[in-house]
Amino acid sequence: MARYIRRGGLASVLVVDNDHEIDALMDHPGLDRDYSANGPLLNRLLLARLRRGVTESGDVLLSFRRRNDPQRRRSQQALAERLDAIAKQDPWAHSAISAMASYIATGSGRKAALAALTYVTAMPFLPTEAQASFDPTRFAPLYRLYRRMSLARRPWAGLPFRLLDIDKRAARQILEATGGDEYGLHAIGITLDNSVIILERLRTSYARNVGTSDTTPMGWVDGRTAPALVVRQTTASCKLLNVAVELPPHTLVLLKMRRALRANSPSGFEFASAHWSACPAGHYMTEVFNAVLRDLRGGPSLGKKSEARAAPAL
Repeated sequence: MARYIRRGGLASVLVVDNDHEIDALMDHPGLDRDYSANGPLLNRLLLARLRRGVTESGDVLLSFRRRNDPQRRRSQQALAERLDAIAKQDPWAHSAISAMASYIATGSGRKAALAALTYVTAMPFLPTEAQASFDPTRFAPLYRLYRRMSLARRPWAGLPFRLLDIDKRAARQILEATGGDEYGLHAIGITLDNSVIILERLRTSYARNVGTSDTTPMGWVDGRTAPALVVRQTTASCKLLNVAVELPPHTLVLLKMRRALRANSPSGFEFASAHWSACPAGHYMTEVFNAVLRDLRGGPSLGKKSEARAAPAL
């Protein structure tokens, strides 16, 4: 059930952690992305921290722009098509896929597996000559840059990182490694955050079933995850599903997708596949983990390819 938090003129925040409610709100015409400093005081303070993670050199990254931003729509569509085409080629260095499969099976070699995961996530944005080979010593430092950005997003623990601009320096280094492509920055800074959890969940599931009578092949449900938080704002006063009162303009709507995700959540929920904000990398990352599980024990795919990414209005 959605929870509305209002504290006089200090805060106006709606928290939603039910998958069906989130699915219903994703395309609501009264909600959009808006990282400008508007609304009550606590809203603006929270937005300032959120804005730091979705901007570079003062500009909002394409992937976080407003719903009807024409440049965002064009670039998201082009990226989705490019990533889908790459995924069909199964192009990743076999040593990287094997490193992840070995970690899932044995629990050892975690650093190599994380470096491998960083490589496959960054691969579409690397220089052509660097795409076909995997060197753990090259991609482990790139993973550490992601960790600095990830730690900086924490409210209090991340404060020293933000004060010292550690996250911003890490972002610039990631951009340099990915040829200045801001989608490369998004891949390492944001997409990798979910992919690490998928890898760890697959490892946990495999370890739990070793020595048991459960012979069910591992699948997408064993590793499936979603973004921890998706943020929207009301563009004007509006009424939303399961909220008793009308929400004022600039209300923050916090969609806790990771908490809301269940085994029977709609297919593609984690990638917002059926919605305007669909992740262009949904099919690509699913195919990465398909390849890992095939290497692990010749098991089936993580789900039907047709379910990995619907045809959204990007």
